[in-house]
Amino acid sequence: MVVGVKISKSATKTITKKTASSQAGAQLSRPPIGRVFSIQIVVLLTIAAVLLVVNQMLAVSALLGGLISIGPNSYFARWAFRFSGARAAGNIARSFYIGEAGKFILTVVLFGATFAFVKPINPLVLFLTYIFMTALNWVLALRFLKR
Repeated sequence: MVVGVKISKSATKTITKKTASSQAGAQLSRPPIGRVFSIQIVVLLTIAAVLLVVNQMLAVSALLGGLISIGPNSYFARWAFRFSGARAAGNIARSFYIGEAGKFILTVVLFGATFAFVKPINPLVLFLTYIFMTALNWVLALRFLKR
């Protein structure tokens, strides 16, 4: 005995999408890069605002140290997460190398330009803020990856 079953178009699309995604394999979601950098910028601006009350040179040094960390890291993130999937493994590896090389070059150039063109500057505050913002990037990235 055959029973006729009527399936709506939306149900057909849903079934087709689920079948296609299960055949394509597991897809990893992109990391929340925007959220990580947004939090870093808010923290950096807060640090700079607090230091501005104490001394303008300290605030500028902290702001530049944080930007030297955030800028090259965002450049790396844009390159590193351009591709996804097993078929793009070669492109992923290549983009990681390009991103890391660019990050290194940008960091060196930004530190050099800061010491060459920004006077007066507090090197201790500059480096401490750079280190703090880099560590914050790692902590935030690990925290968001665990979710």
